[in-house]
Amino acid sequence: MADELARRFVTRQLQMAAEELEREAERLAVAARVYADEIAAGRHGSAHRLAQDAAALALAERRLAGMRDIAGLMGEDPS
Repeated sequence: MADELARRFVTRQLQMAAEELEREAERLAVAARVYADEIAAGRHGSAHRLAQDAAALALAERRLAGMRDIAGLMGEDPS
């Protein structure tokens, strides 16, 4: 029973981490587009915001990698 609960927990955490990664990637894509539009219009653009979104994406990727490692240790298929 505890093993099944742990497996379900890891599966759910993997799903949540993957969803977070997708959201952060979408946010980064939007920020990159806004930045490119600002530069094209001759404005300075918000490189700081772009960098923040890139950092959030990297953090989400590290969380997902960690959850995949845990799933691998439990013998689950982390894909």
